[in-house]
This record gives sequence, structure tokens and C-alpha cells, in this order.
Amino acid sequence: MMEIRIEPRRAALALFAVAVTLLAAHFAMMFSRFVLHHGQLLGLVDTFNVNVENNVPTFFSAFLLFACAVTLAVVARMPDNSASDRRHWHGLGLIFLFLALDEDASIHELFINPLKYVLPDHGILHFGWIVPYAILALVIGVLYLRFVLRLPEPTRSLTFAAGCVYLAGAFVFEMIGGWYLSEVSGWMDFPYMTIVAGEEFLEMCGAILFLYTLLDRLQRGL
Repeated sequence: MMEIRIEPRRAALALFAVAVTLLAAHFAMMFSRFVLHHGQLLGLVDTFNVNVENNVPTFFSAFLLFACAVTLAVVARMPDNSASDRRHWHGLGLIFLFLALDEDASIHELFINPLKYVLPDHGILHFGWIVPYAILALVIGVLYLRFVLRLPEPTRSLTFAAGCVYLAGAFVFEMIGGWYLSEVSGWMDFPYMTIVAGEEFLEMCGAILFLYTLLDRLQRGL
């Protein structure tokens, strides 16, 4: 039977290096677009723009989330898990699988226009999808709190840290970006692209940290 060994620290550092490279590529493309006024640059601007879907940064982010989902399924099969723990790990795997699909297909953006009829579409709620997703994240957090608190160290602390980093990007920076767009009447300029870059980079870092946490748990438990 083939055995695959992944060293958690090296894997995380390699993925972090890719994330930093993509961040640098994004800023290089934004410099080309807003300073040099080369809006396309043979298609490279949109290829590395973190605010555009179906490009290199999007695929990398979706890959990270999918990798977490797959690793969660492996962690759920660890022999020291109780039946309750297995359900929780599998549940997290399904959540990350949905997040990967959402990242690739932008499912959350489908909520923006319908929610304009019930929520203000300016200020921090410019992107209305954050409301239902924040409620869902809160519910999941409450349901999983006792489970996470039962986890051994360093898994527990790293899981909390990864969640905070990811949610800071997904919600806090998204609200900042929404507020900024409202202030500049929807004009996506260089400062806004900087906010979006911070959002996407934090999401990548949160996913990488959680993947490292899971790989570290597997290494300690096997």
C-alpha cells in the first residue's frame, strides 16, 4: 500500500510562498493598470487580479479549501476519535467543501441583489451577502465551540487562530471594502484593490494555517 508523507511545516511554508507570490503579482498588475495605464497587459491583469473570478488566485484559494476538506476527511478516520468527534470532523469537511465550491463559483454573490430589497446597500453592508453568511458562521461557531475546546494543544489554539484570520479577511475586510466603495461611488481604484488584496491574502493565510493544523494533528496522531 502506497504511503504519502507530507511534512506540515514545509508544506505550509511552500503554500505561504505561493500566496505571497500571488499577492505580489496582484500589486504588479494593479500598478500596470492604475499607474502605467495598461489595463490588459496581454490578459495578465485579470489573470492575477484577486478581485476577478476564475483566475489563478481564485483557483489557488479554492485548492486550499478543498485540500482542507480532504484532510478533514482523513483526520475523521483517526482511530482515537470518538463517534461524536468523527461527526464533527466530517461536518467541517462538508463545510470546507462548500467553501471551496463557493470560492470557485462565487455562490455568495447571488445573495447581493436580492438582499438590496431588505438591507441597505451602502456602507459596511454594501455587500449584503455578509449578513446571512455571518449568521451562518455564528451558528456553526456555537455548535462547534465545545468540540474545539476539547481538542488537544496545539490543535485547539491553531484552529482558533486559523478561524480568526480567515474570518477577518472574509468579513472584516469585506465590510471595509464595502464602506470604501460607498464612499467613492463604486469606483474600484487602487486603494480598493489594496483592501481586496488584504481580504484575499488573509483568507489564504487562514486556510493555510488550518491545513497546517490538520497535517500536524495527523503527524502527531499517527
